[in-house]
This record gives sequence, structure tokens and C-alpha cells, in this order.
Amino acid sequence: MRYRPRGHRVTNPLAAALSTASAAAADALAQAQRHSDCESPPHHPPLVRMPWPEGSRGEHDAHLPTGKRSLGERDAPRTSEPTGQHLYLIFDDWPWGYSIRKLKLPPRSPHQPSLRPLGQRRLRWREPRRPEHKRLPPPCICLEATRCLPLFFAAVGTDIIAAHPRNDFWNAPVPKCILPIVDVRSLGVRFGPGLLYSAQPILITVRDEVFALDMGSFRMLSMKPLCPPHEWSWCDLPLPPLKSMDVTSFAVGSDGCTIFASTNCATFAFDIVNSEWKQFSNCSLPFAGPAKYVHVLDIFVGLSPDTYGPLCFCRKLGGDEKVRFSKENLLSKDPAESHVSVTLVYLGGSEPGFCLVECVSITEGKSVNMRLDECDQLVKCVDEGGGNCGELDQLKKNVDEGDGASGSMHECGELDELKKFVDEGDGASGSMHDRYLYRLTTFSLSFDNNGDLTTGETCVVQYYKVPEEVSEAIYLVNPVAFWL
Repeated sequence: MRYRPRGHRVTNPLAAALSTASAAAADALAQAQRHSDCESPPHHPPLVRMPWPEGSRGEHDAHLPTGKRSLGERDAPRTSEPTGQHLYLIFDDWPWGYSIRKLKLPPRSPHQPSLRPLGQRRLRWREPRRPEHKRLPPPCICLEATRCLPLFFAAVGTDIIAAHPRNDFWNAPVPKCILPIVDVRSLGVRFGPGLLYSAQPILITVRDEVFALDMGSFRMLSMKPLCPPHEWSWCDLPLPPLKSMDVTSFAVGSDGCTIFASTNCATFAFDIVNSEWKQFSNCSLPFAGPAKYVHVLDIFVGLSPDTYGPLCFCRKLGGDEKVRFSKENLLSKDPAESHVSVTLVYLGGSEPGFCLVECVSITEGKSVNMRLDECDQLVKCVDEGGGNCGELDQLKKNVDEGDGASGSMHECGELDELKKFVDEGDGASGSMHDRYLYRLTTFSLSFDNNGDLTTGETCVVQYYKVPEEVSEAIYLVNPVAFWL
């Protein structure tokens, strides 16, 4: 042990630094007091707020600023609200059932409505002139269920249920009395009670309950996590005064306790609490298919049954409530694209967001009439050149009659391909090949200064290729899409 003389002090570097800083602070305070009586006080540099160590703030720090905003303070502009939700698309492109694809939607543009009239401002849609046709991501999970029945899906919370019929008549790959339930977050699959003897049910979700309005039945399944397994079953409810085949539109009331379903001439309401039906009005709901209640705007929004493109909305359901339409036409305006079907998905948020999933078809190749016109030009060239075009005329006649033959002249070698298109296409005036795409339009809704519903230049458009393995039933119904 080294000997240390008495009275010798060991210098601590940290203590020395603190002592020096205290002395400097005392000098600065004394200088500030000397200048307190001056007419023009000196300019002091801005104070730099140092971060407090975690857990070091005590009762004496109440005067320090907190995370709350002061009056008039605004948030920084944000492109979208950060959420962990995704868009899930369902296709029956799997040989034994369906595939579920998970998409992350692009952020919506900041909602900055222009003060100029609509006719004097330039709408800045983020839709490219030549949109890129993207490939869908690989399936996050595949589910065994009877194909060609895409409308038997419903979503509750973070679960997707498949209420497909599962009996010997449908040759289902999964035994009957089974209801597969897929948790999209964990990708876990559990099984619940199956929906027996279902024909064409309309599945309506209200909080954690699923209602199935079918031909001659009306049932409910509770998805509450605390429900005992032995009591988990579909409950029979009073039969509705309407047929499920006649339903044109439906919605859940703003209170979450009423289901509205309408036909072409009347609207009926089901009281979930009292479990009873009654006729609500003598007119139908102004929507095509389901409508969503937007709490932020206090309106019901849905697709219009009469016009293609604008959304329709109203404050109340039924009665003499005036129905209004949005400003913008949100469907594709490309002449090369043909509208097939559409689904409106509500995304929620403080600036209510939506995603319009539209199925469009694009004709690839040349139509038969276009090919025949080319052959006519070829015949004209042969005539002007003095060649023998008798065989060409006969080939053209055979193609017109749908009974083409193979030619031997080099100039009309593509007539063989033309006949193939006639045999496999839609006739002499049909298309060669239709390719299907999903056009996804993400946007927000708000009211402008005139009280009109507008997207406020927030639209973002994307295209995805539909898998070629899907059945024709996918194109006959609206796209199946959920925001979970």
C-alpha cells in the first residue's frame, strides 16, 4: 500500500468539472444582476433544454413543459396515421381452396383542400398515366374451403372466418360442422361451429358478433373470447320479413344496436337488444350493397346503385333524408379498361380513409374484326399486285363463317392464328384475351367549404394482377377485401 501524507487531497476530475461549472454559473448570475438596472438589457443566447434522465423528475419539476400542446400549437403535417393494419385480399386460386394476400397500402396524401373553385384548380391525382401492374405478394396463408364461393367470408376483429358449406353434397375437403377461423396477426387457425345448411348467406359483422341472413333462416354467432366452448354455437333469431335474395343494401346503425336491410320497396330494421324485426320505412336504402357509418363525419357512406363512380352518403337511414353524392368519380376512366366489379373498404382514422377495390379487365391482342380488316388490306395489296387472291377470299369467307381453313400462301399465314382466336374467343367480334386487374384507390373523405363530400386530392392508385388460377366466380361478385 502506497503511503500518502496527511492533508494531501486526491483530485477527482468529475468533482473538479462540477466545481468549475458552478463557479461559471455564479459569475453569470452576478453579471445578470449588474445589468438588471440598465435601460437596454443585453441579448442572452437561447437556453438549451437538456434531457432529463429517466425517472429523475420529481415534485419540483412541475413547472417544466410537459407533452401537452399549448393553445394554438399544431401538429406537424403527417401523410397518414401509423397503424399496424393491412388490406387482405382473398382469391380461390389454390387447388384446395383460397389464398389470403396481405397488402400494405401506400400513405394517403396530406388532406389540403384548395380554396379555389373546382373548375379553376388542377386536381393532382397521384395516378400515373401508365400505371405499373404489380404482382400480388405471395399468400400469407392458404385455407381449405369450397371454391367458387367467395362471399362466404367475413371478418371480426383480427379474424377471418370461412362459413362455407362443408358436407358431402358440396364435396368439401374439410368435414362438416367446422368453421375455420384465421387470425391474421399470428396466422393461427382455430375452429368454431360451422354454419349448417347455408345457401347464399349475407354475413353482417356487429362488433364481436356475426349475423347470417340466409334463405329461411337468420342466425348469430358470438366471437367473444370468454364464451365457453360447449356453449359456442349459432343461435337462431326471429325470421326477417324479407327474403335474403331480395336484399339490395344493408348497414349497421350509428348506435351499433340496429341492423338495417332494404329491398327495392322498403327498409327493415332488426333490434339486436330486443331481438325483433320491424319495418322502418317504405323506401329502400340509397346504396348498393353494404354501407358504412363514419363517426367522424356523422354520415353513412356507400356505393351508388345508379351512377358508377361517385360515392353517395346521407345523414340518416330511411325516411325523407336527402341523398347526396361525392364530387369525384373514383372508378377507372381509362377507355382501355372495362369495369367488372367494385368493393368499398372502410379504413377508419381521424381523417376517415377508404380503399376502393375495383376489378377491371383489359383486352390483350387484337379482336377478330381487326384481324379481318388486316386481311382485307392484304387482299387489296394482292389485287393491286396482280396476284391470285382467290384462296385468300375463300379463307376470309371461312373465317367469317367460323369454319376457317389453313392457307398455303405466305402473305396470309396468320389466318391459322385468326381461326384459333375465333374458336377460343367470343365469336367473330369477340376479344382475344381478357386480363384482370385489381385497381386500388386509397383516399380520405372530408367536407369542403360548400358542404360537399370530397377526397381533397388525397387519392393514390395502384394496380395488381389477378392470379390466372382463380375461378370465374371471382369475377361474378365484388372483390373480397378486409382491413384488419
